[in-house]
Amino acid sequence: MIKPEDIMFRPSIFAAILIAATPIQALAAAGKVHPTFNYDIFLQGEDVGDMLLQIIKKPQGGYQILESTTIQKSSDWDEINLRSTTNEMYSLENNLISADKKTFDQTKAYWSKIDSLGADLWMSFSEIKDLAQQEESDLIGFSIAVLDDFIPKASEVLGLSQLLLADTKARPTSIRVPKNLHHTTIANLPKYWSIHQQTLPAKIQLLDIETTSITQMKTEYRGLDVKTLGGDEVPTHHYTLTSENSAPLNIWLAVNENHIPYFFELKTNSNSGDFIIKRKP
Repeated sequence: MIKPEDIMFRPSIFAAILIAATPIQALAAAGKVHPTFNYDIFLQGEDVGDMLLQIIKKPQGGYQILESTTIQKSSDWDEINLRSTTNEMYSLENNLISADKKTFDQTKAYWSKIDSLGADLWMSFSEIKDLAQQEESDLIGFSIAVLDDFIPKASEVLGLSQLLLADTKARPTSIRVPKNLHHTTIANLPKYWSIHQQTLPAKIQLLDIETTSITQMKTEYRGLDVKTLGGDEVPTHHYTLTSENSAPLNIWLAVNENHIPYFFELKTNSNSGDFIIKRKP
C-alpha cells in the first residue's frame, strides 16, 4: 500500500475531458435516449477537432460517462491524426467504480485503467505494444491533440491532460490510491458541481485518469456569464482552476433543460495561443 505522501500530485490534469467506449456514430444515434453533448475544438481560432460526450443512466442505478474525441492538425513537421475514447462508471452514490481510457495514433497506443477495490483505487498506465489489441478491446480510439509546441515531441502519443495543463507526461505505472484522496475526475466535474449545490470548493483534488495522478487545483468563481448556443441564451457559471507550473484553466458550467449539468466551454492558453473546447448545437 502506498502512502498518501508518495502519490504523484502533478500540475497536469485534464485527463480527459471525456470520451466513449462506443464510436461517435453510435453515440449520435443513441442521443435521442441519453443526454449527448457535441463540442468543437479550436487552436488559435482554427477548428482542429470534435468531441462527443454522453451520459447514460444505468437501470440498476448510477451512471456512465462516455466520450469520443478526434483531432486532426497539419503542421510544418508532422501530420496529426489522433483519436481517444474514455468510459467512466459511477455508482448510485456518485462514486467512481471504474474508468478505462485509450489514446492512439497510427503507430502507438496507450491504455489507462482504474478499478475500485475496497477503500482504494487501482490505477495502471501502459503502452499497448501489439496494435492488434486495439481491435480486440472493447474500446475504440480516442483522438487527442499533439499540436505544435504544446508538446515537445509530436511523435509521441500524449493526451488532453498534457495538452491543456501538464508539464509532465504519463509514464508506465501501476499504483494503489486511497479513494478519499480525490474529489472527482474532470469528466465528472459538472456532476460534482451540481450535487454540491452548484458550487466548487476553494481547493479540489482532481483525479487524472490519463496520467493516473491526482492534482490539487485552486478554484475561483468568476460569476455568471450568458453564452449563446444556436441563437439561444445560456446562463453559465465561470470558474478558473489554477495549479503551480501550469496555465489557468477557465471552465463554464451550465445545466440543460432536463437539469443535466455539463461543460459549456473550456479554455486555456499556451505559447501557441488559445486552446478552446466549446459546445456546439
